[in-house]
Formats: sequence, C-alpha cells, structure tokens
Amino acid sequence: MPDLRRAETDSEPADGRSTFKNLVYFVVDFDSQKDAVKSFGARMQSTLIAFKGEHETGRSVGDTDRASIAALLNKTL
Repeated sequence: MPDLRRAETDSEPADGRSTFKNLVYFVVDFDSQKDAVKSFGARMQSTLIAFKGEHETGRSVGDTDRASIAALLNKTL
C-alpha cells in the first residue's frame, strides 16, 4: 500500500451540501510520492480518483467544475 497522508476534511463539499461530509480523501504528492502515483496509474497532476471500498468508481484529470466533481464523488455513495 502506498504511503498516503490523509487530507484535511474540513473543506466545503464539492457541491456545497453536506452530502460528502463523511468522505475520506487522501492527497498524493505527484513529485515526491512516485510509487503511489504509479500504483494508482495517475499520468498527470490534478488527478482525482474515486473509490467505493477497494473498487475504483471513476477518475478525472484537471477538472475544476464543481458539478462534474460532485458527479464523480456521487459514484462513491
């Protein structure tokens, strides 16, 4: 398992609601955590990968649109 650090969880949910209040997310440093980047198959920075349990439910690269990020996160519920 890659060495991941848990991100702060006090940020506003992607869609501004409390839908994702129990979401757990991790930040992988693209430049210094190459093993984790490789294990997740991330080819570019700003890659969001959604999981439900151990199964990947979707991914997005470079997305800044709240609605599409919320749609990605909804796949984890």
